[in-house]
Amino acid sequence: MPGHNIQAILIMVRGGIPLLFMKLDPRAQDLDPMLVSGFFTALKSFSKEVMEKSNRMFQVDYGARLFTVISGNETDLLVVSMGEWDSSSESVLEPLLEEFERVWLKGMSRGERDTLEINSCFPEFREGVVRDLSFRKMSGAWVPTLIGGTAASLGRTRRITSLIDGNNDIDSIAQKSGIDRDTVVAEISRLWAIGLIGFRNILDARDVLATSSRFDRLLQSSSPQRSELAHSKPEVLSLLPRITTLVDGRRTVDAVMATLMAQHPRQVVTEALEYLLDRKAIEALSPERRRILLLKEALEIAIKVAETEYSKESASRAVETAISKVPIPEVIGDLADRGGDWTLNYDSRIYEGLSPRRTMELYGDWMKLLATYVGGLDKIHLRRYAETLTDAYASYLLERYTPDDLRGFEEFAFWLESRCVEE
Repeated sequence: MPGHNIQAILIMVRGGIPLLFMKLDPRAQDLDPMLVSGFFTALKSFSKEVMEKSNRMFQVDYGARLFTVISGNETDLLVVSMGEWDSSSESVLEPLLEEFERVWLKGMSRGERDTLEINSCFPEFREGVVRDLSFRKMSGAWVPTLIGGTAASLGRTRRITSLIDGNNDIDSIAQKSGIDRDTVVAEISRLWAIGLIGFRNILDARDVLATSSRFDRLLQSSSPQRSELAHSKPEVLSLLPRITTLVDGRRTVDAVMATLMAQHPRQVVTEALEYLLDRKAIEALSPERRRILLLKEALEIAIKVAETEYSKESASRAVETAISKVPIPEVIGDLADRGGDWTLNYDSRIYEGLSPRRTMELYGDWMKLLATYVGGLDKIHLRRYAETLTDAYASYLLERYTPDDLRGFEEFAFWLESRCVEE
């Protein structure tokens, strides 16, 4: 299934103890097995109720990601996917779960289950998963790197593995090896599945970059992390002051690269971003955080348009009213009044470590704040305001965000249209 939208699978014993975790999308860096398992455990009472009704599958849609649980006899398979559910994947996933229970879990003691290395166990089963499901949108520009074993010992196709040196991308490996690209992708997928390689250069031009709390250590002159960086990657250290101002939780990879490349060679910039990404000092925003970013920008635009169509004072009063009605700390803490000029903080560190459920609850809170803000404006000019706002959104948001990011935003558009009809 090369066209599927599955990012990861997690197999658990009934009760939530994880047995196997496997990503089918290396770009889904925020998916942590313990976080996903904890999310599932929080739904345990709901799942029990569903199972008692003899339903083998249930789903929880948080807009950015869809969590699907398929139940076997002893275990549950949790599937994390993007967008809408592809029902044809059930014919692949259910046999895989059945095989796992019948072949790989059979006869395993409780102690053996408790000591499994869930990110690498059952390598032959993992190979089968990749064979049946394939990888999700593997790019020819990705660069595979060794993280276990040596190129000579890795595998079945020496002409492929000998070219995995951290410099050749997938397209180059196919060209230099003389092997067709599908075979190269299949072998590299297999090596990823069993934990022997990782990937560099997986950022997309439209990814939005943000710093994490680990970035702060690199800015502290007395930290061991900065000392190590100065010794191993002095060229990255020299770029940190510029990267600090550019990687703000709002700019895309393309925008950051374009600015830095005005003064530095492309290779130096690319290696610096890859180094920081590998050490989790910077990150591409997850689908959930991208949707929150969209609402932040939508609110900022709504305020600017209100200052034009009403007045600066009216726009400011509406912000204060909205804040009083949506007193969520993680939300109102990102709004600051600077003498009548309202600014938004686009740093997303406050969302570090939050479960998908909590993150999407905050998405709902941002949506409520946006609607409350617009609802607090004077009705007399609302139709004209809505027309101007719609034009502003169409010229900016629709160009900047993907259809997946925009899922759910139509609720605000429908609400705004209804308000105008009422007037």
